[in-house]
Amino acid sequence: MARAPAPKLDFEKWIVWQDDFLMAIDKPAGVLSQGGEGGAEVNLVDLAKAHLKKPSVSVLHRIDRNVSGLVLIAKDHATASAMTKLFAKGQVERVYRAIVRGAPKEDAFAIDAWLAKDRSTNEVRARAQRDERGEYRAARTEVRVLQRGRERAELEVRPITGRSHQIRVHLAFAGLPIVGDPKYGVPARGVNRPLLHAERVSFVHPRTRKRVTIEAPVPWGDVLT
Repeated sequence: MARAPAPKLDFEKWIVWQDDFLMAIDKPAGVLSQGGEGGAEVNLVDLAKAHLKKPSVSVLHRIDRNVSGLVLIAKDHATASAMTKLFAKGQVERVYRAIVRGAPKEDAFAIDAWLAKDRSTNEVRARAQRDERGEYRAARTEVRVLQRGRERAELEVRPITGRSHQIRVHLAFAGLPIVGDPKYGVPARGVNRPLLHAERVSFVHPRTRKRVTIEAPVPWGDVLT
């Protein structure tokens, strides 16, 4: 499967926000969120440990290697535990931007499809209803159309659940495959990565109790035409 080319390593420039407890990274496409996804390669966990010079660093959520955008990193175990509870309760809002092929019928809609991952192929399958064997897990993605082009549309996407490959599979299931996604989407000339970007995250900080909203602009220009 084609992968986005590895970007120039400049971890410090990838940091878009941090305090004493948390760090937000604007991950370039082509970089792993953490190790164990294909061998000893560059990943945010190891880069963060080297940058902070401390071992107690953990990624709080992952985005796929070829997807860009915001990833939250905890600087200590206590903060990691508190943030994990927020994620489990659905109290961390994550917003993505996607470019898809097709014309959505509605300007706002939700995708409810059950997902199952094949560990041997690392591919996720979707179906409309629950299966009798219980292999599939419920998943929900909320979508809003931002712009419409001739053959493409720009979407704001909110994954309500956090299943593996959820956004990519759900949009393909809805007949709106992501442009540049070699596994679930459609190819496009000059595009070497899925046009999917984690652009915003918002939550109440578990240590300071203040609302934190972090944004990272999309790394592509006008691709609707």
